[in-house]
Amino acid sequence: MENLSKIGKDGKGGNGMMIFGVLVIVSLIGLLGYMTVGQDITTTTFEKAPAKGCPDSTGILTVQDRSILVGGTAPSSPTITCGIDGGKILTAVTSGITTFAVGSALECLISDADSIDKSFEFDMDCGGKTLDGALYYATSDNPAITIKDTDSNAVTNAIGGGATNLSGVSAGATVKFDVYLEGTSGEGTGEMVYVIEFPAGSSANITDVTMGSLDVATVPTVYSSTYAGSKVVAFAVPNVEGAVEPSYRVIASLGTGKDLAGGIYTVVYAGQEFIDDDSTISSGVEDSDGTAKYENTVTSNFYLNA
Repeated sequence: MENLSKIGKDGKGGNGMMIFGVLVIVSLIGLLGYMTVGQDITTTTFEKAPAKGCPDSTGILTVQDRSILVGGTAPSSPTITCGIDGGKILTAVTSGITTFAVGSALECLISDADSIDKSFEFDMDCGGKTLDGALYYATSDNPAITIKDTDSNAVTNAIGGGATNLSGVSAGATVKFDVYLEGTSGEGTGEMVYVIEFPAGSSANITDVTMGSLDVATVPTVYSSTYAGSKVVAFAVPNVEGAVEPSYRVIASLGTGKDLAGGIYTVVYAGQEFIDDDSTISSGVEDSDGTAKYENTVTSNFYLNA
């Protein structure tokens, strides 16, 4: 008791206890601060994961209508149809009104009468989703087709013969002409299919047809042949964006001793995305049962002299 009393009077023992107490309090404050920061971090993380931490159960889908290219016309009240979490594309949407569950995966087709229809995939955000629904503006005469002979003379767009026809070729030779596809400023064509039909009976005369480096495509069923026994081919043509004019040389090789003369029909179909018969998104110029789905079509026909 005497020693304890002495320690207390000297103040050394009391100071030690006070320091220890202060350290304990500081540690507790630090621990509480760490826990508070941790809770704030956790809350922020939840806010970035709407399905888990969003205060809203649904969000509004708003689609911004605009042209992909400067100078193009924006879609006017486009049709919006969506599928939810991998489901069928069946839900009609009114921009700025229709809601979807936060965190749901959406696939939506935006279609417009004078645009290349396109689909978009995205998740519904906490607070709603504003989708950049930019489309290519596309008028009915885009692209313009000009066909020229190998001397760069534009042939007349007339199957019955015109001011300028394609010159005749020798038996067993090759038929050559250049196809120019002229785009329009502010517009896009989408991916296209270009169909060429050669004169009657040409299927037995032509051994091969190429169109530059383009890939051969399946002749769409929407194309109806004009001649009996004609050679009909199709090629996949990439999007023509803006006022540019790509050209492709067509070379039709004739069999030994075979000749060719008569009218040649050509037509381009501007493809786009669409809702197929099974309510899923497809792309091209026709759906699975051959129904036309292209945005527009342009023709150019000419005559091959004998």
